[in-house]
Amino acid sequence: MLSLVKEIMNMKKLNVALAILVTAVMAGNAQTVTSDIVGYVGQSLAAGSDTIITPQVLRPTEYTGAVDGVTTSGTSATLQMTGAAFTSNAFQYVANTQPKTYFALVTSGNLTGTTFRVTSNTASTLVVALDGLVVNSADITKVEIRPYWTLNTLFPSSASGVSFTPSTGSNASTRRTQLVLPNFVGTGVNRAPTAQYFYNPAVSDWVTSTAVTTKAGDTVIEPGQYIIHRNTGGTPVALNLTTLGEVLAKPASIYLATLTGTTKNDNPIALPRATDYQLSAIGFTDASFVQSTAKNSGGRKDEVYVYATTGTGVNRAPTKIYFKYLNAWYDSSSTATAVDPTIPAGSALIIRKAGSDGNDKILANVSNVTL
Repeated sequence: MLSLVKEIMNMKKLNVALAILVTAVMAGNAQTVTSDIVGYVGQSLAAGSDTIITPQVLRPTEYTGAVDGVTTSGTSATLQMTGAAFTSNAFQYVANTQPKTYFALVTSGNLTGTTFRVTSNTASTLVVALDGLVVNSADITKVEIRPYWTLNTLFPSSASGVSFTPSTGSNASTRRTQLVLPNFVGTGVNRAPTAQYFYNPAVSDWVTSTAVTTKAGDTVIEPGQYIIHRNTGGTPVALNLTTLGEVLAKPASIYLATLTGTTKNDNPIALPRATDYQLSAIGFTDASFVQSTAKNSGGRKDEVYVYATTGTGVNRAPTKIYFKYLNAWYDSSSTATAVDPTIPAGSALIIRKAGSDGNDKILANVSNVTL
């Protein structure tokens, strides 16, 4: 127990909020119950500025089980769950009725670390969206089912005035805190955001700037994604966000899209971790990251753009750009000496992939938390 507590104390930006090891003494008999590491991450949200928000903890697991087999049909796969007794469609999102959207995190099998969005379920099966992947039974042999973070669970209405400022109207001049969602699925570089959200008291929910009366608070933030908290409008004040959840101490796989030929492609990502990482330890390999052929700009291939969680102003430039050459990392602003920088927990990254075969590459990120 002491070693576990020591490990938690060494985890930067993570404060233990709930017991991670609970001991109950009843009638003179000691009983020890273990659970996932649970804690909270606190973040300051500067007035008049953008702040990167990366969910560094996950919402709690609601089911863990073995997978007997996998069958595919079109763009979906059906997972046969060992011994499951689900309520039919309990894991299916239904607007205004069942606000949770669930994902299955593969914890055993060839695709360990991959997440799949759950679309429906029967008493003993889960149906998941494949998102272009081809899977078989050896790829998925055990899963955890968790709900995604959403705008409403990260920034609930009860947090008004604490982590966000509600707008006073729906037009641009009356909007206050906005949540900017990067374009995660487009192609090319320097893509415009997918959407901007603001809290509209008229509907008591988050809405988009293009559909100001349509509730959009159930919009999900997937593991490996981030949002931008834009604390502007009116007379902004400093705010604070506290996110409570479970630490991901299992592998996580993030898919990086490439384009064919010489066209580069941006992949906005964030590690769903509560700890800092050395750049060399994030998980980039020659299979997922193309090394440069020279240090100069003409020889650059894949690059890592790092965006700090804090700073001043909006639409800020990256704080650093790194590339890899002859198996060493270099800072593009000073290439004389190899570096291995610390990437702070919660940072946003854009992996700018050089053009190649057009196939996704897998960034396999292993937890640096030792239990």
